[in-house]
This record gives sequence, C-alpha cells and structure tokens, in this order.
Amino acid sequence: CAILSTHDLPCIHFNAKDDVLWRNLSWTRFWEKPVWILLIHCSLPVGHWVLCTIRFHSQQLFLFDSFAEQKPWRNDIKVGHL
Repeated sequence: CAILSTHDLPCIHFNAKDDVLWRNLSWTRFWEKPVWILLIHCSLPVGHWVLCTIRFHSQQLFLFDSFAEQKPWRNDIKVGHL
C-alpha cells in the first residue's frame, strides 16, 4: 500500500510546481499500489485526524473518524467520483 498525507494538498491548492510534488510523493510509488492509506487532517470543529483507506480495484473508501457521531462524513464524499 501507499501511505499518503494531506500535507501535500496545500501545495496542490497553491499551484506548486510538478517537481515539488514529485519530490514529495515519488518515493511512495503510489501509482503501483492497489491500496492507498490517506491521513486527513480535519481542522474543524476541532483538530483531529481521519483515516481513509482507498481501494481502487473495488472502488471503495473506508473511513475511520473518531468524531463521526459529531460530524457525518458522507457530506465530504461525492458518491460515484472515485
């Protein structure tokens, strides 16, 4: 599996150059992995981390959010866009 973090999302948001993104992500060889583990930092309502496992072949997302009862995650995912 490839382990990724939302650390690089601000770089993407602020139009970082491809070589910067490649330097940060190429070591993961994510394109070869059937499963990605994505750590997502949620700053609101309180700072906490959510774990997302992405399985491309079966087009499934598995989310673990310890605050799930306080804020449902379904609003964060667009169904059919994996």
